[in-house]
Amino acid sequence: MMAGKSAPQHRTVTASLLLDAIGASLQNIADEDRATDADLGAVLGKSKDSAERYRKAIGDMGAISFLRGCAKWDGRFANPVLAQIGMKLVPLDTSDGNDRQGVTTVMRAGMALLEALENDNIVDDEELDDRRALIEAGGRVFNQYRERLRLRLPKPD
Repeated sequence: MMAGKSAPQHRTVTASLLLDAIGASLQNIADEDRATDADLGAVLGKSKDSAERYRKAIGDMGAISFLRGCAKWDGRFANPVLAQIGMKLVPLDTSDGNDRQGVTTVMRAGMALLEALENDNIVDDEELDDRRALIEAGGRVFNQYRERLRLRLPKPD
């Protein structure tokens, strides 16, 4: 089964859809981390009651709380909502990593995807899940290169 698109899933991204995505992210974080609404609220700089409203998708979170959530939980928090508008959050990493290792990582990810294509010319969701670590590692290398390129942009006069 082919899934996952680079474009937004919905033509009209409603406020309720965005709130639902934030709520689902917070619920997943609470489940995975065994966090209470008070724990979530502490990260977001809000009360237990406010965190509960966000988690239940019945309250709109401000920008400062959203960014605090991004800083603590990175893409695990932000990416489901950002995906609704065709974007994602990735950390900037400008480390001077070894280019030989980086390119090897990218090539390993590419080879793993080629192997998935062997039988049916499709990379299905299960095959992606099986290769998640390699794909994520390759993505981090590309993000490092993108950041290096961004830093080299000419400065405006």
